[in-house]
Amino acid sequence: MKSTKALTGIIAIVIVIGVLLFQFINNSGPFQNSGSDTTSGPSKTEKVHVDRVVDGDTLVGSNDKEQNIKIRLIGIDTPETVKPNTPVQPYGKEASDYSKKHLTNKDVYLEYDKEPEDQYGRKLAYVWIDKETMFNEELVKKGLAREKYFAPNGKYRHVFEKAERQAKQDKLNIWS
Repeated sequence: MKSTKALTGIIAIVIVIGVLLFQFINNSGPFQNSGSDTTSGPSKTEKVHVDRVVDGDTLVGSNDKEQNIKIRLIGIDTPETVKPNTPVQPYGKEASDYSKKHLTNKDVYLEYDKEPEDQYGRKLAYVWIDKETMFNEELVKKGLAREKYFAPNGKYRHVFEKAERQAKQDKLNIWS
């Protein structure tokens, strides 16, 4: 009787381990990928032409329907360069120059999260250069921006946190 209970317990444990192993291997169950990494590219996007860069994380663009679209890159924060009554912060010019070099007069794709606009009327977006390259992430990877969560927009939060950890480890720019 005692050995039957022990055998039943062992079989139950083996089944649970087997199910968990199956889920892990197949990226399902509690191991399911949220779909929020950047390798799969953006979901629905809006094409915008970047007319100018205000600073590292703020752009002005246009499309067929609108002119003067103010865009704030979400999930990140670059050092200030144009904020009234605030001195230019270290690496602010570098972040702004990097954004100007890579975005001015280029077409980009905006991906929105749960809250598409802020209280200032700016579009809150993940800015994609192409299907594989999110500009927000590039700024963090290069140490030109910090990860900054603005609730409820957190689709790529873990991506930015990972990029920031690597930039800190490599002592890049703001982390030097």
